[in-house]
Amino acid sequence: MTAAFVIASLFLGMAVILVPLAHRLNLGSVLGYLIAGAIVGIVLTYVAPMLGMETTHLLEQLNHASEFGVVLMLFVIGLEIRPSHLWRMKSTILSAGGLQVSITALLIMAVSMLVFHLTWQVGLAIGLTLSLSSTAIIMSTLKEKGWQNTVGGKASFAALLFQDIAVIPIIAVIPLLAVSSVASHNEIAHGIDITAYLPTWLKPIVVILAIVLVYILSRYLINPLFDYIARARQKEIFTTAALGLVTTIAAFMSLIGLSPALGVFIAGVILSESEYRHELEADIEPFKGLLLGVFFMTVGAAFNFSLFGEQFMLIGLLTVGLILLKASVLYLVGKVLRLKKIEHALFFLALAQGGEFAFVLFTLAVGQNVIDPSIADTLRIVVALSMAITPLLFLLYEKVLLKKMMTTDSDDRAADDIDEENKIIVAGVGRFGQIVGRLLQYNQFNVTALDNDPNMIDTLRKYGWKVFFGDATRMDLLHAAGIDSATGMVIAMNDPDKVLELTAYLIKHHPNLTLFVRARDRTVAYQLHRMGVKNIYRETFESSATMGEDVLKHLGMRAYQAKRAKLRYQQEDEALVAQLAESFFAEDEKGHLLKVQQQLDNLAKVLSNDQHVKQHSMNKDSGWDESSLIEDLGSKNKY
Repeated sequence: MTAAFVIASLFLGMAVILVPLAHRLNLGSVLGYLIAGAIVGIVLTYVAPMLGMETTHLLEQLNHASEFGVVLMLFVIGLEIRPSHLWRMKSTILSAGGLQVSITALLIMAVSMLVFHLTWQVGLAIGLTLSLSSTAIIMSTLKEKGWQNTVGGKASFAALLFQDIAVIPIIAVIPLLAVSSVASHNEIAHGIDITAYLPTWLKPIVVILAIVLVYILSRYLINPLFDYIARARQKEIFTTAALGLVTTIAAFMSLIGLSPALGVFIAGVILSESEYRHELEADIEPFKGLLLGVFFMTVGAAFNFSLFGEQFMLIGLLTVGLILLKASVLYLVGKVLRLKKIEHALFFLALAQGGEFAFVLFTLAVGQNVIDPSIADTLRIVVALSMAITPLLFLLYEKVLLKKMMTTDSDDRAADDIDEENKIIVAGVGRFGQIVGRLLQYNQFNVTALDNDPNMIDTLRKYGWKVFFGDATRMDLLHAAGIDSATGMVIAMNDPDKVLELTAYLIKHHPNLTLFVRARDRTVAYQLHRMGVKNIYRETFESSATMGEDVLKHLGMRAYQAKRAKLRYQQEDEALVAQLAESFFAEDEKGHLLKVQQQLDNLAKVLSNDQHVKQHSMNKDSGWDESSLIEDLGSKNKY
């Protein structure tokens, strides 16, 4: 028991220290977990024996428990995919995943036979196993970075989906590749396997029947069961049932030698159209996150440093070779999918590693006498090392390739010839500038719209909006757009640095031009106030205040009272930003924070003393008083 507490403390302690540090350094939480696990592995390998602690058995048990995190992740992913959506993605899934798995498996089989002189059976087993990528690392990182809904992210997800489904036939095929008819049943991948003694030809039939049974149970039995549980109105019982559902399906799939993750994924897809879908997802999410973190740490802890030291050169070359081979195949598949440069890079870098299913499949292959144990041990290290390198590949994409390719795409395209001049120029037609430009155009005011995002411009032109390509910070382009004759300019670019740069130039060289400037956040607003800009628009301020107004009405406040409260808050908060702009730059952080707190306290007093708020609290109604509203807020207020 003492050893168990020590291991748990080491895992949790290293995670608490290293994961936030890795996130702070923009390395991603996955790499933090892997490094934490590797340090724990070193401690357990070299330090624990000196203290007389036996940790091997406990570490194996922890590894099995953490694999449940991958199972839960696949279930949640399944819940988020409706069968109809899956059907619409079928061509992408087949092309992205089918081509990648088949080409990668054949190439690795060829290398195994020609370079390492292995039999075709062994080569095929290794090729199929290494063709799979890490769903856990990729999906966690895509979600963490916000890339899951990009074109490259969706293509990566489609390939992973095919790989996860492909595990079923791979598990069925591996026993057929056995070089000996005698299998070591005590080493079967999933522990107890009731199909171990069945004839080889019967196993695929059992697999198909098992999948059909999971479908029938998920489709026709689980919903009535959850109806029964829901009527008890006991949340903890519902959570227990949700976890019980996952563990039951996982156990059933394990008993017949299949991947438990695949079984629960199928159940998740079927339950995605259930009315209990969101409840199931919410109940399982906390367990998924915790166990996934433990899984990544056990991958790091299981790293065999002794074998790595003995075969350093071979393992290093194999790891680099695996990543380069898979990246090359994915590059070709991306060409087939016609991905653009930025999305293409994300696709072939994201999937270039080995996956967590490799540990299961190599154990199965050893148990079935398909692969020699020494080969499997070496390849497990290669897979673990490739998984550890993956966060660095994502970092390379984010910090180097993404910026370079976005710049290259813009630089490669010459600026458009601007053939019109209007009173208003809009710089930046993303989510913010589009609304401004369309509102003006719908009211019969033409605008000259500029943006340097080729994809955005091509999309808007499809919908009939005339947008010119070019960098609005280029002075020659501004003159071509008619900056000398324009009366106003909307600066709505996504990049705050570009916004500030362009604003400073226009204030200096075109002081008579009226500027309407987007501020991404309060800090940018401080800088714009300091520059003397009058018309500043914090991008979420108005919509957030409007939501607050609606919530006040929902809580029983009269419409005019809620409107007044909203406008008063906006007026006072805008004045507060203007007042704090100087202290933000003139004082140290401590002094600025003190002043902010003082001003917020004053703001709270002003708002709470508003006579109309008091009337609402006393259930009095003085009616809508337009004159007092104008008097309170001032006729010059822009609201």
